[in-house]
Amino acid sequence: MTSPTPASVASLIAFGSDAFTAGLLSSTCGNASVRLDAETLLISGTGTRVQDLAPDQLSTVRIADGAVLAGPDASMETSMHRQIYALRPDVGAVLHCQSPAATLLACHKSPPTNLDLIPEVPAYVRRHAYVPWAMAGSEALAASVAGALVDPDVTVVQMTNHGQLICGATPAAVLRRGVFFEFACTLWAQGGDALRTIPAGDAESLRAYGRGK
Repeated sequence: MTSPTPASVASLIAFGSDAFTAGLLSSTCGNASVRLDAETLLISGTGTRVQDLAPDQLSTVRIADGAVLAGPDASMETSMHRQIYALRPDVGAVLHCQSPAATLLACHKSPPTNLDLIPEVPAYVRRHAYVPWAMAGSEALAASVAGALVDPDVTVVQMTNHGQLICGATPAAVLRRGVFFEFACTLWAQGGDALRTIPAGDAESLRAYGRGK
């Protein structure tokens, strides 16, 4: 197991700050983490403002069982993060946020399943999924989100009446996905079913291009 390095600490702090600058976070909503190695992750502590993290607000957590190895009490959503890292070895960073338009659709009675409105969505978001309401911080929610991410093309999970879970190889990849997903949700919120989507075959080509990016 790896202890946090100054670089990993700085990476998570910058991740939270950049997510706020990108408009994905507000107040104390959300949580963020980075993978340290196959066995451990570094995550924002419970009740912290992810955009203003300090080194002493970060928790080192064992992926296998959620044990806090160093630092304060971890985020209440830690189980969700660690299940994702256990399931998806390609994931190196995870962000739970509540960006405005995306959260609007997470609360919508009939949210869109296809948001391939601009090329960047199939290329960089690839696919999104919805999971039903479950209590924040619950094992039921963590298991539901992990189940949606069994599909390796899914990188964004919309949690009903809760917000978004975005994963990627790096914090930069997560933030790019979050920004493009929020933009697509904003377009849909304004135009709804009147909007055209990219032809299915072209969208699949863009998804193939984006895998590994």
